[in-house]
Amino acid sequence: MQTYASRGGRRSLARTIVILAAVSALGACAGETTAPALDTPSHAAANAAAPSPEPYTATVDLVVERVADSPVYGTTVRIGVTCSTSQVFDLIVDLEQRVKTDGGNQQLVQGSSTWSAYPCDQGKTSVIFAVSSTHPKLDFRPGRGKVRARIENYQPGVQPADITTRVRIVADER
Repeated sequence: MQTYASRGGRRSLARTIVILAAVSALGACAGETTAPALDTPSHAAANAAAPSPEPYTATVDLVVERVADSPVYGTTVRIGVTCSTSQVFDLIVDLEQRVKTDGGNQQLVQGSSTWSAYPCDQGKTSVIFAVSSTHPKLDFRPGRGKVRARIENYQPGVQPADITTRVRIVADER
């Protein structure tokens, strides 16, 4: 038969945890000393010898400026590119949109365009990409969509750039 101990005679779980934590902390400090260490470099010397925490020497900023659908030019995405130094990289743009079909269902329409070895000079430029749908029967339409722009195959020291943003595809009558 089990013996019964009143609540007053039992230790609370919280009290037991506090006691165990205090014992553990005292045991961890037992091997430490407050005496100065011999032949340790100063903080200034250690910081001077450490590598720079900033591994990037060049930055690339991307911004979606405009997405348009035109009967003449098709669907175009204009990307603003700003480089801090002259660089060469691949610039990739993906566009996707949910389009309602005649039956009322929605289909995902996607497309991509790449500019290989894009020469980015220091400063800001705009680049226009023609993006075609990969869907066999549907094309992009004016309305909501999503654009992802990114760089790839960049040199060491270039900070990676990758943006994804919701956009409005506007009708362009040209």
